[in-house]
Amino acid sequence: MDPGQSPFPIPVGHPPSAYADQQPFGAQMDQFQQQYYGGPPAPMELPEDKLEEKAKKWQQMQSKRYGEKRKFGFVEHEKSNMPPEHVRKIIKDHGDMSSKKYRHDKRIYLGALKYVPHAVLKLLENMPMPWEQVREVPVLYHITGAITFVNEIPWVIEPVYIAQWGTMWIMMRREKRDRRHFKRMRFPPFDDEEPPLDYGDNIMDVEPLEAIQMELDEEEDASVYEWFYDHKPLQDTKFVNGSTYRQWRLPLPMMSTLYRLAHQLLSDLSDKNYFYLFDLHSFFTAKALNMAIPGGPKFEPLYRDMDTADEDWNEFNDINKIIIRQPIRTEYKIAFPFLYNSLPRSVRVSWYHYPTVVYIRAEDPDLPAFYFDPIINPISSRAVAPQNAGYIPHEDEIFGDTDEDETFTLPEEVQPFLEEAPLYTDTTANGIALYWAPHPFDKRSGRTRRALDIPLVKNWYLEHTPPGQPVKVRVSYQKLLKCYVLNALKHRPPKALNKKYLFRQLKATKFFQTTELDWVEAGLQVCRQGYNMLNLLIHRKNLNYLHLDYNFNLKPVKTLTTKERKKSRFGNAFHLSREILRLTKLIVDSHVQYRLGNVDAFQLADGLQYIFSHVGQLTGMYRYKYRLMRQIRMCKDL
Repeated sequence: MDPGQSPFPIPVGHPPSAYADQQPFGAQMDQFQQQYYGGPPAPMELPEDKLEEKAKKWQQMQSKRYGEKRKFGFVEHEKSNMPPEHVRKIIKDHGDMSSKKYRHDKRIYLGALKYVPHAVLKLLENMPMPWEQVREVPVLYHITGAITFVNEIPWVIEPVYIAQWGTMWIMMRREKRDRRHFKRMRFPPFDDEEPPLDYGDNIMDVEPLEAIQMELDEEEDASVYEWFYDHKPLQDTKFVNGSTYRQWRLPLPMMSTLYRLAHQLLSDLSDKNYFYLFDLHSFFTAKALNMAIPGGPKFEPLYRDMDTADEDWNEFNDINKIIIRQPIRTEYKIAFPFLYNSLPRSVRVSWYHYPTVVYIRAEDPDLPAFYFDPIINPISSRAVAPQNAGYIPHEDEIFGDTDEDETFTLPEEVQPFLEEAPLYTDTTANGIALYWAPHPFDKRSGRTRRALDIPLVKNWYLEHTPPGQPVKVRVSYQKLLKCYVLNALKHRPPKALNKKYLFRQLKATKFFQTTELDWVEAGLQVCRQGYNMLNLLIHRKNLNYLHLDYNFNLKPVKTLTTKERKKSRFGNAFHLSREILRLTKLIVDSHVQYRLGNVDAFQLADGLQYIFSHVGQLTGMYRYKYRLMRQIRMCKDL
C-alpha cells in the first residue's frame, strides 16, 4: 500500500459515489490487519472479578434506566407484595404481647400509638359499601405487627357513586316496608371479655351472605348493567384515564341511566326562585343583623353594640323619621337590608328574581321529547274575549280580521332549514333532562373524588324542612345548615403546600411490607394492635388494678385508694384514642357478624347507620374532646 493511501474506504470530505467500486469496509479492515499485523487481534481475556464488576455496573445502569424515577434522580424500586399469611402469622404469634420472646417489640408497639388515629381513619374511609360482600384492600404493615395501615384512597366516579347509593335507598326503603319483624343488631356485638376473632380460623372459609343489590333491567339499564356494582367500576376502560383512576368521561346513555337510578337522592327543584331568602347571601345578612330566617340557622350577634338606646337619633327625637306603625317583618329586613335597618353592616343583597323556569321533568320515559304537559294550563279565550259584542279591535280595522295574508304565497322552491334533520332522536329527552340535572349529572367529564367527600344528603338541608317533621329533625337540619353557612363564610383558598406522603416514606424503609388483605381482617388487626398498645401503656405505669376489656372499657378491678386514683389518671389523648378504637371495634365487629352469617346485609346497614347516628350513646368520646358534641348532635336525627 502506498504511504499516502488511507486504509479506510472513504476519505473525509469526499462523496461516497466516487468510491462505489471499492470493497466493503469490513473486508478492507480484514485485509489491512492481515497485511500489517499478520491477522485479527486475539480477544482480551478478562479476569473473573473484573467481569463480575462490569456485570454489576451494567445491571446498576439498567435498573436506573428502568426503575421508578423520583425527585433528585433517586430511583425507588417497587417492593413486591408479601403473602397475607406473613402478617397473619406475625399478629397471631405476638398475641397480647405477654410472651417474653417479644419484650423488645414493646417499645415499637408503644411508638406506633402515635399513628393509631391515622390507621383508624384509613380503615374507616375504605369500609366496604352495602353493595359489596367482600373488599380486598392493599395494606402496609410493620414487620413486628405493631401497626397496619390500609394503603388506599377510595377514589370514586361521582355520578356512579351517587347512583349506587340511590339504588341502596330504594332497596332499603322497600325492605323496611315489606319486612314485618326487623330485628336490630345487638351493641356491642361481642362481649367485653371476648377477644377479637381470629380471621384465619373463623371467617376466611365462610361464604358471606348476599349483599344489597338492586336487580337491574338488561335492556333499560344496558349501559351500566355489566359493571354497576363493581368495586372500581370502569377501571381499565376508555371511560377512565388508565390505572390511576383520576378522571372520567361518560357518554350520554350512561349518564342518563345513572341519573335515573340516582333520582331518589336528588332534588326535583330546578327553579332558583325557590331559594329566595333561603340562600347563602340571605343567611349572611341574617347573621350580620342578628336575626333568624324562619327555618334557618341562628347565630351569636356579629356586632355587640346593637343597643338601640345608644342611637344618636331615634323615633322620638329624629325630625326626619318616618314612623311605621306596623311591625316590620324579618323577611323585609333581610330582603331590603339598607331600607329597613338603621345599621346595615356586613350585609349582602341577595338576587331578587331569576327568569322563570319552564322546564317540566317528564315522569313517563315513553313520552316524546317535546310534548305539551297538562301542568301548563292554557289561557282560555273566554278570559280574554272582549265583553262588548260589537267591539272591533284597532288592528282589525287596519289589516282586516283575517289572520292570514291570502295574497302572499311562498315560492315553491323555498325549503325550510334542517328539513332533512329529525326533530328529535332517542337521546334528545335524556339530553334535555341532563341539561337541567343537578351537579354532577350536568357534566360529561370530571375528576374522581374520595368517597367520603361526596355529599349525598346535603341538598336535603339546603331546602326548607318538609312539613310534618318532628322537632329533632328540624333541629338537625338547622345545625347542619349553620355549619354550612359558617364554612362558606370562613372559606379561604388553600395555601400552597408540599404534599408529604407518610405511607411512601414508611414503605421505603426496611421495616414495612405490603400485602393485600380482606378489609375485615385489616380491621381486626387494627383493633388488636390498638388494644395491645393501650394495655402496654397501662402496664408500663404499673397500674395492675386497672383492666382494659376487649371493647375498650377501662375498669378498676377493686375499690381504689386516693393514691391509686391519682396514679391511674390518664390524659384526654389516651381516653380519646380508647374511645375512637371502641367505635372502630363496634364497626368492625358488625362486619364480622355479617361475615359469620349472624346478620344479613340489611341488618348490617341498619346497624352501621345506628352506630354513626348514636356515637354519643355508644361511646363517651365527647367527654375528652367536647367539640365533638356539636358533630354528634348534628348527625343525630337525619
